Amino acid sequence: MADSKKAKQNHEEENPFEEMIKRLDVAAKIMKLDSEVYEIMKKPSKLVYCSMPVKMDNDKTKVFEGFRVVHSTALGPSKGGVRYSTYVNENEVMALAAWMTFKCAVADIPYGGAKGGITCDPSTMSKGELERLTRAYTNAMVDVFGVDKDIPAPDMNTGPQEMAWIVDEYSKLKGGFTPGVVTGKPIHLGGSLGRSEATGRGVMTATMEAMAKMGLNPAKCRAAVQGFGNVGSITAKHYEAKGLKIVAISDHTAAFYNPDGIDIEKAIKYRNSNKGVIKGFKGGKLISNEELLTLNVDVLAPCAMENQITDENAGKIKAKLIVEGANVPNY
Repeated sequence: MADSKKAKQNHEEENPFEEMIKRLDVAAKIMKLDSEVYEIMKKPSKLVYCSMPVKMDNDKTKVFEGFRVVHSTALGPSKGGVRYSTYVNENEVMALAAWMTFKCAVADIPYGGAKGGITCDPSTMSKGELERLTRAYTNAMVDVFGVDKDIPAPDMNTGPQEMAWIVDEYSKLKGGFTPGVVTGKPIHLGGSLGRSEATGRGVMTATMEAMAKMGLNPAKCRAAVQGFGNVGSITAKHYEAKGLKIVAISDHTAAFYNPDGIDIEKAIKYRNSNKGVIKGFKGGKLISNEELLTLNVDVLAPCAMENQITDENAGKIKAKLIVEGANVPNY
């Protein structure tokens, strides 16, 4: 819990949007980017804030804050996830929306960048509360979302279920079934096979290619994975299948180390039965997230929050290879 409180404090003190601008400045100078284009890229084209009263299970009303940022639609409709987290704030969402713009452009995909978020702690909420919150958010953003305008997707603490609620609510509001308004929805609503594992599988693929270039044998290597949501857990599962020994895992509630290797399938089952968190897992020694980053491992996969690798800990990292699964994990 101390780790969680410290992480929240550090997150509040940081300004992810300012960090994005610093990186953009460097890239703009290298590219000799036109000053007018640079000025356009610095600012999101749209920032929408909403306040959502939601009836909780105790019959009391709680007000949640929500955000949606459209950074750019120059290449096509904006695209980006919606995260549920106690850390979500305006600066974080603006930064992540900009990164989505850059990622789509680099990959030559005809989409712009967007991001959304709701400030909440989903681990303390019932399924009914999360559904009412998701539908309230969809109502608030109904004029922002659209198949040819802005397309949400899963992100931290959201998945196919939340996307299904968005599709259903949006379709009701628009008067017709509109599954294309989101990606990452369940297969029976038109979702894509393999979508939920795509990011973690991509981290694994990049890792295997890098290890081959470096002459590293996966069967003789140890890995630490920071973050055990969709990306981190799938990354760890595929690492294990490729022969890597996963000696450390973590999420925002706890971190565990086992030199003999962590049973990833067991950890995933525990998380799924424990409100989506690994706190209390018995498969390893409890350590801090800071310790996980500096363990003596061959591969480090930061798959949690942004700005985890900093000036303070970068020099202490012992991993031969760092493969980024999170959005901008380096500060």
